[in-house]
Amino acid sequence: MRILLFAICLAIGAAACGGAGQKPPLGSSSASTVDLASSSPSDLVYWEPGQAYEYDPPPRVDALFEAIRASADKRWTPFLLDLAIVPNVFAPRARESLGALLGEPGDLDVFGWIETRGFRAPSDDTPDYLAFKRKLFATIQPAIGAFLDPAAKREISAQEVLWGGVRVDGIPPLESPKFVAPKDAAAWISSSDPVIGVEINGDVRAYPRRIIDWHEMVNDTVGGVPVSLAYCTLCGSAILYDGRVGETTYRFGTSGMLYRSNKLMYDRQTRTLWEQYTGVPVWGELAGSGIELKILPVTHTTYGEWLAAHPETKVLDIETGFVRDYGSGVAYRDYFASPQLMFPAPNRGGPLQPKDVVYAVRVNGALTAYPVKLLNERGFVLDSVGGTAVVVLATPDGSGARAYESGGTKFIDFERKKGTLKSSDGRAWSLTEGALIADSGERLARVPGHNSFWFSVINHTPNGRLFGQ
Repeated sequence: MRILLFAICLAIGAAACGGAGQKPPLGSSSASTVDLASSSPSDLVYWEPGQAYEYDPPPRVDALFEAIRASADKRWTPFLLDLAIVPNVFAPRARESLGALLGEPGDLDVFGWIETRGFRAPSDDTPDYLAFKRKLFATIQPAIGAFLDPAAKREISAQEVLWGGVRVDGIPPLESPKFVAPKDAAAWISSSDPVIGVEINGDVRAYPRRIIDWHEMVNDTVGGVPVSLAYCTLCGSAILYDGRVGETTYRFGTSGMLYRSNKLMYDRQTRTLWEQYTGVPVWGELAGSGIELKILPVTHTTYGEWLAAHPETKVLDIETGFVRDYGSGVAYRDYFASPQLMFPAPNRGGPLQPKDVVYAVRVNGALTAYPVKLLNERGFVLDSVGGTAVVVLATPDGSGARAYESGGTKFIDFERKKGTLKSSDGRAWSLTEGALIADSGERLARVPGHNSFWFSVINHTPNGRLFGQ
């Protein structure tokens, strides 16, 4: 997939990209020579934030770029890849030079080459590259560059950190949002609208996708528990995290950067970068600390079915304080309808397609992915995740699932519309958001799970498995 530079220009504003219709100057070729061995790659980044196309490069910088191209030294590959993606005067020339360097002349598929290089480790990043990366990303916005401190602890390679086309919190989180009763939401919400359903300590809430698609982060308190609904639209994953770690409660924002097509969020307290898919800090003060956010269960279903099961639910208010088109399916419509990714994900292995939807069940540090289509066909499956016996049940609408400890109970029948199961010993069980409850009073606890695209599992969870594999 080729990056669409005009879309990135729109994302950061006309001032940053030189205005509509303005072509970036390439600079004149310089006859001067430079010594690559004594040159710093950071010298290539000569412009200030918001001035990427304002003027031609100084002669020495132009000569440095020509020397890199002539050198055929593949150690420059990560530098050229970044210059080919981030809006700047060298982007067209960087793509051309990369093509020559990599033996693929013509219109180089930059994102394809990033995927071809595969997973990178922090040890792959040289000090020169880290300094260059921070300086380059600071030209997008100083606050973005500030995240990429070369001296800070890292659990990921800087080479796999890409700009997502927006500024810090350019996709604005919802902070302590308002909720309304179903009767007050009836004027705008449809029974077919997909929602993320949450219940904690009797507090029941519905987060319509049509709203959170635009915000991707909701810092909230549900049932007295401070939570963050961290939603990566690129991964199709809305994950509910308990924000409490020891004595600290973390709240999160959006950094504007991505890692393997997953959003990098940051905490407000230390401004450490965290992987959205794992809830683990990966770059900054908290990286390598052993901290991992607790994942709480969520349910992806339609509003009509959630309301039928929970008439007392609260609904996220469409009056968010932001001006957005919150129409059903408006945000990311083309992305969700396409099998293609927007950003690189090095592992696209089967047997599923990258954007096939799975229900990811997480227990004791292990993850098992259940294809939502398969669950919808079977109704339920019995399995074991992280050494715990579980039963995974499809939602009535077939768009998601719920998972519970099974305690070794053998279930033989599931009536989805009624939310009832029958076990082989003749007992009837009722489905609730917190537990399966038998007519004898026995309870089987809910375990964490959420929807996501398949590619997220294989790119972000080294111990993840596919059901049946």
